Amino acid sequence: MRFSTRKLTWMIGFVSLLANHGFCQDTVNEKKPVVLESKAAQESADKKPLTVLVAEDSIKFTATGNWKSVPPRSRMLDAELKIPKVEGDEVDGRLTIMGAGGSIEANIVRWQGQFTQPDGGDTADKTKQKEMKIDGQIVNFVDITGTFMDAVGGPFSGKPKVERKNYRMLAAIIQTEANGNYFVKFYGPKATIDKNEKYFKKMLASLKVSD
Repeated sequence: MRFSTRKLTWMIGFVSLLANHGFCQDTVNEKKPVVLESKAAQESADKKPLTVLVAEDSIKFTATGNWKSVPPRSRMLDAELKIPKVEGDEVDGRLTIMGAGGSIEANIVRWQGQFTQPDGGDTADKTKQKEMKIDGQIVNFVDITGTFMDAVGGPFSGKPKVERKNYRMLAAIIQTEANGNYFVKFYGPKATIDKNEKYFKKMLASLKVSD
C-alpha cells in the first residue's frame, strides 16, 4: 500500500497529537512496580511471638524462631510445637510440654535411655546438666546428643522404634509448687536443634508461673 507524502505527514501528526494528550502510552509503563520483600523481612514477619499456655493457663511461655503450634500427637501432652528443619535435615524438630510424676533423676535416666552413643560409650557420661531458677521455679536443664531411639507411635504403641542418628535433645524439668513438675522436651536432628538452641533457651527464660 502506498501513501502520498501529504497523507503520510498527516498520519504522523495525528499520532503525535494522541500521544501528547495521553491517548497513546507505552503499556509497559502502565504496570505498577512489583515490590518484593527481602528474605530477612519475610523471616522477621514469620517470627511473631507465640504464646504457649499449659496447666490451666497458670504456666506461660513465649516462643519465637518461626515455631508453630500443632495438635499434640498424644493425649498425654499439654502442648506441642513444630520447629522447621534446616537445609540438609530430613525431619522437623519437635517440642513437647507435659506434666508428669516421678523423681527428677528417674526422668533424666529415662531420657538418657532413649539414646545410644556411636562409640559405644555411656550416654550418662556425656549428658550435660544444669540447675537454675526461672521466675522463682527450680529448673533442671539437660542436653543429650547421640543416636535417638524414636518411639514414633508413642511409648505404648507397640511399634518398633526408629533409629535416628546424630540427634540432640534439650530438655527442662520445671518444678512448681502448685502444678507439680512440668517437662519440656525439644529434640530432632542435631543441626536443626543447634540452630534453634537460642530460641529454646529464650522460651525457657520467658517462663511465667501464676497461682
